[in-house]
Amino acid sequence: MSQDTKKKGVDLKRYRIKKLIETLKEKRGFHTELISLYIPPDKKVSDITNYLKNEISESQNIKSKLTRKNVLDSISSLLGQLKNIREVPEEGLIMFSGAIPQNDTPGTEKNELYLVQPPDVVTIFKYHCDSEFLLWPLEEMLAPKATYGLIVVGRQESAVGYVRGNKVEVVREFSSGLHGKHRAGGQSQRRFERLIEEGEKRFYRRISDEINRLFLSMEDLRGIFIGGPGPSKEKFVNDESLDYRLREKILDVVDLGYGGSEGIRALLERVKENIKDIKYIEEKEIMQKFMKEITSDAGLAAYGIKEVEKALNYGAVDTLIVSEKLDLIRTKLQCSNCGYEGEKIIKENEFEAFESSIQNDTCPECQSSTYSLESYDSVIESFGAMAESTGSDIEIISTETEEGETLYSTFGGIVAMLRYKVSY
Repeated sequence: MSQDTKKKGVDLKRYRIKKLIETLKEKRGFHTELISLYIPPDKKVSDITNYLKNEISESQNIKSKLTRKNVLDSISSLLGQLKNIREVPEEGLIMFSGAIPQNDTPGTEKNELYLVQPPDVVTIFKYHCDSEFLLWPLEEMLAPKATYGLIVVGRQESAVGYVRGNKVEVVREFSSGLHGKHRAGGQSQRRFERLIEEGEKRFYRRISDEINRLFLSMEDLRGIFIGGPGPSKEKFVNDESLDYRLREKILDVVDLGYGGSEGIRALLERVKENIKDIKYIEEKEIMQKFMKEITSDAGLAAYGIKEVEKALNYGAVDTLIVSEKLDLIRTKLQCSNCGYEGEKIIKENEFEAFESSIQNDTCPECQSSTYSLESYDSVIESFGAMAESTGSDIEIISTETEEGETLYSTFGGIVAMLRYKVSY
């Protein structure tokens, strides 16, 4: 499988897992009846099956009859699913099974089973039985790890930050307190110059101490970029107070018009071509490409719910771009009397009120009272499924960048780049 094929649908997959985690966090058992199972790819299905059968034997010792039944049902549900799996997938497998109460009364529990294709490779075998599902290992898999250090050094002001995932963080800002000019001459001038030079060195070493403390503990630091105005950045690099392990990670030193925190994003813009696997850069480039397309005369850009949906139905969407802040639900309504079907898109926070009001509505076609809510789904999920079926790329964009905020606030959170022009 090519890298491009693997990347297709990654954003939608991660979105679905995030939503599932939100759902699973709400699940609670009365006792230790919820099982979480993390399976690495090198584990044999037969070994897992034998492990679970042993857990069945151990569970026979549970004193409470109801708890024992619920735990046994949960394990049996996992075993039943494993019968359909010949070998563990290459990323591993995660399974959740548990007796979920349907109300506040013991005895109303219903077994629920969830299978998750992990977003990253499962590295450990873990069987966990508790009153809630063990979710932090799955959440850690979703967390971005690739990091690039960003250092902006100026004679007066400096800043240290990093970019990871879709966020740029400025961790620390520094002020040197050094005077820019002085009027002394002769020996006084040389003394002032020496004092300033010593002050500069102390300033750079103060920055290095902070960088050493911050970056040496980072799990996946891919590289460091340094920028700034004038000769300050070169002086900083040549000072050699930066730990040798970090010096080896310096990828580029670039000239900027200013120092301090405002230089961090300017530095990132200058070096973005040398950065890989960082969502922040990818999101900016995707939206910049869309903005360029929308100003051209080719007609290969669409925005708005109806326009994008029409393009999806035609199979014309090359890339579907949605904001992760998009909080719309697509509802489907049906009349059981005449078969009339309707649709309405509403905000998530309006759903409960809508669900109550629809019970009092009548069918627009036959005025029957049998008009009801048939199904509902998030617009991201619904449109994402349509995009998947036509082989379109799907990009889910945060609002961390200026471009991402524009997607949400100006374009309503959903746009598309097209394969060919569509008439509306």
